[in-house]
Amino acid sequence: MSRSSDPSGDVGVGIVTALPVECAAVRLMVNGLADLVVPGDLNHYRVGTLPSRDSEHPHRVVVAVQAEDGTRNAAAICTDMARSFPGLAVFVMCGIAGGVPAPHHPDRHVRLGDVVVATGGVVDYDHVRTVDGAETVRRPVQRPSTTLLRADRELQIKELTGEQPLRGLLDRTEIRGSMFSRPGRNSGRGSPDIPVGPHLDTADGRADGSPRVHRGAIGSADRLLRDAARRDALALKHSIRAVEMEGSGIAVAADLNERQWFMVRGVADHCDDRTKTDAWHPYAALVAAAYVRALLSEASPFGAKRHHRGGWTPTELQLVVDALLEIPAIRDDYQRRAIIALLPAHIRNAVPDSVRGRLHVIGIVQTCEYFPDGRSALLDALRLTLGPDDPEFQRVGAVVLRHWSGR
Repeated sequence: MSRSSDPSGDVGVGIVTALPVECAAVRLMVNGLADLVVPGDLNHYRVGTLPSRDSEHPHRVVVAVQAEDGTRNAAAICTDMARSFPGLAVFVMCGIAGGVPAPHHPDRHVRLGDVVVATGGVVDYDHVRTVDGAETVRRPVQRPSTTLLRADRELQIKELTGEQPLRGLLDRTEIRGSMFSRPGRNSGRGSPDIPVGPHLDTADGRADGSPRVHRGAIGSADRLLRDAARRDALALKHSIRAVEMEGSGIAVAADLNERQWFMVRGVADHCDDRTKTDAWHPYAALVAAAYVRALLSEASPFGAKRHHRGGWTPTELQLVVDALLEIPAIRDDYQRRAIIALLPAHIRNAVPDSVRGRLHVIGIVQTCEYFPDGRSALLDALRLTLGPDDPEFQRVGAVVLRHWSGR
């Protein structure tokens, strides 16, 4: 077990799970896990790596499980992680959910063991306004991480070209025959899957039992849903593909702590009390964890301390970000994006997008720090925009030169 006075290290991704079986599945996918005790934080953390687009710089990730399920506990553990890991850039919720079946529509039929990715965000369906018997959702939550939406697009392309990174991960030797294996139709484990109606099983591409990836919105609330009629009504009203109990808490906590978020769910049941069992939990948790690994392998590393030259202290990063935000052109979204456009392509294309100005600027600084020419590229873009004799440029240039990581 390691103890550190600076527990953040270069951790950029926080993977949150709600159940022990979900956490166990994630741990199977993460490399080099080690316990990490954070003084003043009662959560149990394990830190390791997952592959990224940069083979020399994997993602540094922290994995944790909530004390109890639910949106409030999800928000609480995210807040703890944000405080204990200042360089953390994105929360990823990984676990199981109830899928919404559509047996007469094979193209959107969510079956047991499938994956649902929240590319359409989270619908906080119990946070509503009721007026004269009519209910409407009060407010939308922050949209998912643009960086991971881009990574998901890359996985879609691989699916369309016949590549199967998810299948390869599920076939790993150490997983075969374990408690995480896929329940068979006649194994006696689990509830019966809902068939594809009048179509053959091959109509929706499941002849070999491979999971399908569904993308769209996921419903979230502090409600354990085991009611098929209610499930179908929610799906019709909100166009959701699955239902779970943590996503809205993750999204709200990410917004409040100026981080990004994403969610991946494996389908363990159909929200129907007549067929509900826990037998699909392990396999569904494993499918979600495997997809998260595949997803992150398509994303550039997150985090504030990725470059070999050193790393930011929280104070240094704050000083540089605050200095940049004092420039009106940086505070304005349109002008800030124009400055990013002046960066070299290899830096410009790696900057994570965000609709929140401060989070966007943090991403710019962290990305520039990652590349050896990043500091000079950022200063060149500011010099061209503001002019070399502009007092604002001279002031922020001095702060950057004084506090830049690895200077």
